[in-house]
Amino acid sequence: MLQPQRLAVLGVLVLLMSLGGRTNALDINRQQTLKEKLAQSITTPPDVVQFAKDKKYEEAWIIKSSAARPSPEECKKYVEKETFKVLIVEYVWNSEEDDKRFVLTLFQDQRVKMRNPEQFVKTAIDLFYKEPDFLTLMNTLDREVIGKPYLLQSPIDAVSIGIFNYWFSTGPIDPLWKAGDKYSEDTIQEKIIARPDIQKTRLNFQGLFFKFNVDGRYDGPYYGIKTPCCKKDGNFWVVDFPTTFRWMRFMLSVS
Repeated sequence: MLQPQRLAVLGVLVLLMSLGGRTNALDINRQQTLKEKLAQSITTPPDVVQFAKDKKYEEAWIIKSSAARPSPEECKKYVEKETFKVLIVEYVWNSEEDDKRFVLTLFQDQRVKMRNPEQFVKTAIDLFYKEPDFLTLMNTLDREVIGKPYLLQSPIDAVSIGIFNYWFSTGPIDPLWKAGDKYSEDTIQEKIIARPDIQKTRLNFQGLFFKFNVDGRYDGPYYGIKTPCCKKDGNFWVVDFPTTFRWMRFMLSVS
């Protein structure tokens, strides 16, 4: 027969093992954040960074990772070239691969900590040339530009689709979906088919744009993520509905 002291020790060990198993189960069952889920799909550093003023994407300053790093003088010249209200930075991952291309669009509006445009451009370029992974880039922008944990922490407000760097000159389909709408792939397909100039184009690739903090109800900037949604067919980019629906379901957590 076990002595009372040994029974007590055995009971403590059983309790600790039980708690450990429960903790492991909680870790396994913890739902991944959208940021963590996207990091599994975005596994390389961005290969393009670009800046636009007041949504004039057609006039964007496009910098490829293969190009020489812009000098501080070039950054200053870009910022001072003309007056503007809002500066926008966009990081592009896998820019030449339609099925793997993602774009982060971040507005330097009144709700970011870093209000100096020249500093904003320099910081964005510094980060780009460090070749960070997705989580590092997002967390660095949170810390240095926005001033707190923020990106991909609030619900998606709306989704639109348009042509990259011809977004407003052609006019996006907006909204393709918005918060409160029932998720209907038939409705989404009908909206896209009704815009043949967006559905098929020679201009540039299409982006499926998931928008956050559109109305400013959260204490942070307006931003969004563009996901894959098209494929190249000869000289045209064509919206690919299976890809579009897959990323709609992924981003909106629709089963």
